[in-house]
Parts: sequence; C-alpha cells; structure tokens
Amino acid sequence: MKTSHKNNRILVIDDSEVNLKLLNVLLAKEGFTVFVTGDSLQAVPMAIEHEPQLILLDVMMPGLNGLEVLRQLKQNGVTSTIPVIMVTAKTQGEDVRAALEAGAFDYVKKPLDHVEIVARVHSALRHKRHHDVLLEMAMHDSLTGLYNHKLLIELLEREMATSRRKSQPVSFCMADIDHFKRFNDRYGHQAGDTILQEVSRLFTQGLRKSDPVGRYGGEEFGIILSGCTPEKAQSLCERLRRSIEEHHFQLQGQEVRVTISLGLAHSLPENSIGEVDLIRLADEALYRAKDLGRNCLVG
Repeated sequence: MKTSHKNNRILVIDDSEVNLKLLNVLLAKEGFTVFVTGDSLQAVPMAIEHEPQLILLDVMMPGLNGLEVLRQLKQNGVTSTIPVIMVTAKTQGEDVRAALEAGAFDYVKKPLDHVEIVARVHSALRHKRHHDVLLEMAMHDSLTGLYNHKLLIELLEREMATSRRKSQPVSFCMADIDHFKRFNDRYGHQAGDTILQEVSRLFTQGLRKSDPVGRYGGEEFGIILSGCTPEKAQSLCERLRRSIEEHHFQLQGQEVRVTISLGLAHSLPENSIGEVDLIRLADEALYRAKDLGRNCLVG
C-alpha cells in the first residue's frame, strides 16, 4: 500500500510530452500531487502559484534552458528554497557541476529509471522537511512561538515596501505587559513565562491571520497591521487590550490580573515614513501610555 503524499506537490518542467506523461503517472502513483508544464517560461509563475515542495526540471529546453530557469527560481524570494532536481542527458562532470553550483539539489539522468527517480524524489523531500523545520525554529521565538525580533523587523520592512507600491497604510504597534517584573518577583520566572505564553496566544487569537505579531524582546511585542485605516488599527489594538484585561490568568492556583500598554504609529500613503521612524514613533507612544497610568492605548 502506497503512503499518501498529497500534501507534497511536485512541479515537472519538461518540453518532452513523453517525459511529462511518464513522470506525471509515476509520481501520481506514489501519491504525490503533480503539476506539469512544457513551457520553460511558465516555470517560475507556476512555482509561485502552486508552491511545490519539489521541482523536476529538464536541462535542455527551447526558450529558456534548464540552468536559466534554475537561476530564476533561486533568485525569486518565493521559490528560492524549493529543491530542484535536474533531469538531464548531459552527465559530464562540467554539466553536473554547473547545475549544482547554480543551486540544484540533485540530478537524474535520461533515459529515466523509475526506481532512481522515486528514490531521489524521496531524498529531496526528506531534505526539504528537515530544512523547513530548521527554518521554522530560526524564525520563531522558542518560548512564545511568535516571530522573533529579527524576522519581525524583516517582515515590517517587506510590508512597508509593499504598502508604498500599493499606496496603502501600514501601522506598527508596540505592546508591553504592565508590571511584568512583579509577576516574576512574586511567582517566579516560570510563572512569568506562563504569562508570556498566554498573552501570545491571546494576541494570535485576536488578530487577523494577515497581521504578523512577534516578541520584540523581554515582555514587549510588536504587531504589524497593514491595509487598514488608523481607525481600524486602533480598534484592533483596543480589542487586544480588552481581551488581556478581561482574561482570567491562573498562577499557582491563584487568579491574577494582567494588563498591557500599547503604542501605535502609522505610515500613510500621503505621509509615508521609513520602518525605523515607524518603530520609534510606536515606542514613544508606548511610553506615553505608561506615563498615563498603563493599561491603555496611545496612537
């Protein structure tokens, strides 16, 4: 009985109808979801559209040859991490070296051997799964599961660049757990970790799926709100503040009250600012919220 690999999508790019049919049938029998194209110019658009876990790419094709397609795939931010197995009749040392140096994961030679193809496909997918796990660990804060500081800033830079192109607003919110040190001093650092994890869960639950939230550092969080007006951003942040204030936190069998202070800043199409200034303004707003007595939103 074959193992199901339906979540593993494979894109096959080959100008030979015979090879396309062969690989389609073979990989489908293994349980993979297969997309095919004989047009090398469609390689990158199809990879972006279908987000395959693996690409099988013919070397010799009209239009763009396989090495040119491979370079385009590796230069594109969306497709750069997808492993590519080159399918080639050219197995001389220099040809293989050129493919591997351009970023290919592996190669199979023509005429195609069914057993070899399946083995190399499984090897590439095991590598991809391992790489994805490591990437996920590198992207997220180990305690809260939120984006880490470095990635949050990268996402903000990317979102602001997109917003400028589309003439859309983007807001950044800095949130801080009020009197967090008191919880650590009274209940211990493990209890403080519990609060951080629960606040993180409430943030994730209360935001739109399109709103990245990360642990900025310590008990501070950063939230990116794109494509919504300042009024909508304020409404979302106020809803988060209330959800924390109204939540029943339990520490060592006792119910405790936790609140947050929030500072919000906006970059508007008519008054666009850089990410450094946006973060600075959000941070200044956060400190004004603390000066006003905490448990409030400024911005």
